[in-house]
Amino acid sequence: MGDKDAGSEKKKGGCLGKLATLIAFLGLAGLGAAIYFISQPQDLSDLDGRGPGAIGKRSRDLLEVLTNASDRDYDVSISEEEINLFLRDTLSSKQGGILADQVKIKDVAVRLEDGRAEVIIVRDVAGYPLTLSMYLRVEQLEQPSGKITTQIFRDGGPYHDSLPKPGVGGRFGQLPVPEGFLILVLPSFQELAGLYRTPGDRRKPEKELDYVEEMTRIRIEEGKLVLDPSPNALEMPLPGGLR
Repeated sequence: MGDKDAGSEKKKGGCLGKLATLIAFLGLAGLGAAIYFISQPQDLSDLDGRGPGAIGKRSRDLLEVLTNASDRDYDVSISEEEINLFLRDTLSSKQGGILADQVKIKDVAVRLEDGRAEVIIVRDVAGYPLTLSMYLRVEQLEQPSGKITTQIFRDGGPYHDSLPKPGVGGRFGQLPVPEGFLILVLPSFQELAGLYRTPGDRRKPEKELDYVEEMTRIRIEEGKLVLDPSPNALEMPLPGGLR
């Protein structure tokens, strides 16, 4: 009986050892796959305002567009192409100022989908491009007084309809990540926001994001951003941590 029990224990131990080895192998394989997709930059060729088709095109002065819309109180529609052309034409000069030593962003692009925007940052690491992205989603609530309360969330909605949390926060390379992982790359998006926003308290809007924050109504649609000012405009804060 003793030999039989010993054989059974040995067999059980062997099975557990194989199971542990398999789990470790799957874990390492999953980690390797994640690292691979993180190292692969996003394909940005589907974006309007980029690539060969954008060569020779000039962007609108979005600061002037937003200033006029705010001063004259009319809504304005800005296309994905216009935003990406503007970022292409202004990023270098923006980084060449007072923040030149801190900001090392190679390229920025925006993808506008129905209900959400994806802001994509391209950084150069040893000559190789790496992409980081953050989803921004807008929710608005009209108060009984008629005022519109606007909130911007750092996520692009849930992974699955039946699982509302966590939301998809963005992508590291080609890998979608939960919103909580954005804390790892938040400084990059803070740097970017700082280029197009006046720091600290301000008496009047001066930069592009200043005017966007003053818009009461905002809609993100496929390929365009629609902004609408209001006489009773409330401040529309950027997501927490982007100030």
